[in-house]
Amino acid sequence: MNVKNNKKSPSLVYKLLENKAITIAIVCILAFILRFVLDFPFSKGITASVGSALEFASIVSASVIAVLIYFKDAVNQQIVKGILKKEHVTVFGLGEFNSALLNNEMAANNSRYVIFEKNKQNDKLDLFRQFGMGVVEGDVFNDKKLEILNFDTMQSGVISLGNDRLNVELATLIIEQYKTEKRATPLKLVVHIINQDLNALFHQNFINPNNAENETLQLDIQTFSFYEEAAEDFFENNFVDGEGRQIIDSDDDYHIVVAGNGELALNIIYLTAKLAHLPNENRLTIHLVDEQATAFKDKVIKRYPGILNVLALEAVNCDCQTLSYFENEALWFKDNLTHVIVCYDDEGRNLSVAADLFNKTYLGKAVDNTLTTRISFASFNNYNMSRIIDGDKGSFKQFFTFADVKNICTRENVLDEQHELIAKLVNRQYAEDYQPNAQYNLREPSTLKAINDKWYSTSKLSDKLSNKAQSLHIDMKLKALKLKKVKSDKTASDLLTLNLDLFEGALKTDRELLGLTNEFIQAYSLELPKLWQEGFEPIQINYFPSEYTCMLEKLIRSEHNRWNAFHYLNGWKYNETKSKPKKQHDCLMPLAEFVKPEHQLTVIYDLYATLYIPNYLANAGYEIKLIK
Repeated sequence: MNVKNNKKSPSLVYKLLENKAITIAIVCILAFILRFVLDFPFSKGITASVGSALEFASIVSASVIAVLIYFKDAVNQQIVKGILKKEHVTVFGLGEFNSALLNNEMAANNSRYVIFEKNKQNDKLDLFRQFGMGVVEGDVFNDKKLEILNFDTMQSGVISLGNDRLNVELATLIIEQYKTEKRATPLKLVVHIINQDLNALFHQNFINPNNAENETLQLDIQTFSFYEEAAEDFFENNFVDGEGRQIIDSDDDYHIVVAGNGELALNIIYLTAKLAHLPNENRLTIHLVDEQATAFKDKVIKRYPGILNVLALEAVNCDCQTLSYFENEALWFKDNLTHVIVCYDDEGRNLSVAADLFNKTYLGKAVDNTLTTRISFASFNNYNMSRIIDGDKGSFKQFFTFADVKNICTRENVLDEQHELIAKLVNRQYAEDYQPNAQYNLREPSTLKAINDKWYSTSKLSDKLSNKAQSLHIDMKLKALKLKKVKSDKTASDLLTLNLDLFEGALKTDRELLGLTNEFIQAYSLELPKLWQEGFEPIQINYFPSEYTCMLEKLIRSEHNRWNAFHYLNGWKYNETKSKPKKQHDCLMPLAEFVKPEHQLTVIYDLYATLYIPNYLANAGYEIKLIK
């Protein structure tokens, strides 16, 4: 929930306290005039009066400085105390990413933030203080500093101290304090971690699914990486299969080029592998282009051990400082090449490669308007050149920028509010009986509590991350049905009516062909408890896909493929005996190979992932519309 403050500008008092030079100058001038006027009648002349006035003014100015320092600190403490009494977000560290977040929040007139910053000389502190945000200066690892935290009103905490190790260390301290105080109010803790191995270790050690105490805590821990958010932002505006329908309406193989060798490239590849699951199981190959592409491919496979079960990787060793890099027609003009993504962690290099691609590789097709491949390059600070390229589509057709820090570091992205809401709704319906008209009044405390209770009691973090991955794939499923989602101000009830009407219309023929009426699915869903009930009760398989010729069954298959991909990418392996602690699962195989009833029954989950889309989106404030 966005918390807004109607205060448009700081008070005059705080302006004077903050702008010491102006305040001291005003006070000195007034003191000088006062002393001069009072002294003049009794002095021996103007010169003596001026000297006396200057001496008095200097004494006053020194006193004013001391008073300002005292009152400035006192005023800031009162601001902090005032914010802590209301719903707020706490930010730890004031580096580039958190500063961008707070700048965006100032633009949105949101001031309920408390900032912890060790560097008292950080020139951004005064700006945020003047706006009305609270500032706590000093070492956050000092116990006395953390004592002021108010978990009753803290909605979220964002930790970004500029160092993964410090971020993890602080997160563990806050988690322990939250547990000790046994607060019942929900808290989201967002921890900036770039190193994925450390990220995994953090989750394994500090989010313990077997701890009964943790199940009562409404503590949601989310790791945040700028590069991960940049990758998600890229795919908010791009489909892996390209802009049109050539790929998705066929079973053709397709290709993506990734030019990069750092964290952004790794995150682009990871998210691509999670999303690239089309109804016709089109095979994707990602071409890794770099002077050390083979070594980078090995790094990708080490980071995501099961990725070769999901897509193909091809290393193209080539130096962008050579002309041959840009004259490789077999690469740059490959059939069904949907994207070229230039994503080094160095934006200067990205711009240089993109400019050479435009001039040396794609100029002819750009001029003739025959270029279908979309060329995107990461520009972390959107300079004039980037804005010109994005704005002049006449000259720079199919060239785009992404990953601008200002656009990435928003509250919505950092706190991931929309995707998390949809993920919570996915989690809420998971393994429940089918309710085709499921609707939730999220303003109703008991409803919100029921959704949160199930979300926070989820036994493994991987389940939550899988729910989020499912929410990210919704756009692809909609595209397959020639639909899209659009943010709307309409009520959830109205949206559900509109969404169901359009969505069910798109699948009406398929559902009639398969006999999947609401009543049939509702009755079938009552078999689900047999999967986890003690004792043996025969499972009745009333439906399982067999032909995969209609779109609904293709979507069911693509959802299972997406689920498989998520687990492969996160180090899971197939085993006849499921063990979450060991990352082993008995369902980690193609849907067509399911023969056991307990496996075949899980197709209900894949069916839910499609049929509940109108409900998820309506409850999250989205309307489904036709793609024209």
